[in-house]
Amino acid sequence: MTTNGNGLFDPMASWARLSERVENQGKDIIDLRSNMNTGFQGVNANLAALSNELRSAGKTHWPVIFAALSVVITILAGLGFLSLQPIKDNTARLETALARLAETKVSQNEMEWRTARGAEDRKRSEDAIASLRESQVPRQEMERVWQSDDQQKAALQKQIDELKQSQSNTYSARDLLLDMRERQDRIERQVYGANRPSSP
Repeated sequence: MTTNGNGLFDPMASWARLSERVENQGKDIIDLRSNMNTGFQGVNANLAALSNELRSAGKTHWPVIFAALSVVITILAGLGFLSLQPIKDNTARLETALARLAETKVSQNEMEWRTARGAEDRKRSEDAIASLRESQVPRQEMERVWQSDDQQKAALQKQIDELKQSQSNTYSARDLLLDMRERQDRIERQVYGANRPSSP
């Protein structure tokens, strides 16, 4: 692939190479034509000699004529194929080069579109970062909020501790034990009273 100094596909250089190939193929065709003319002249000379020989014999030699004609037709068909094949090859190469040229144009348009999209995405990202920086709370202010939270938690814990202490002073562990003992005695009296046999 022909590239320019930037490493991109250069369509003009590719076109120049294709034009040079087509010119070379034209020269080859001209050479082939002169060779074919020379060959035909030789075939004509041989046919003339054969014709003179047949005339002098006085009898028509059809097998020889048919063999000569088949050789001539075969040679002409081969030369025609050889002369047309380079033209077909060059046409196919030219079509391929034009298709590549069209693809290159499409890919250049796509690259331009992607570059524009990248610039838009980059601008959106930069705008988002700028808005985040503007809405961000400074660390010193956050530390003041956290310190205020800690103070409120400490005050709440102090109130809880005071409530626990006042509750334990109001209803002590001794009172709890006495109350539980009284309940146990009452339950025992009920159990023993229910199990005592009734008197007759």
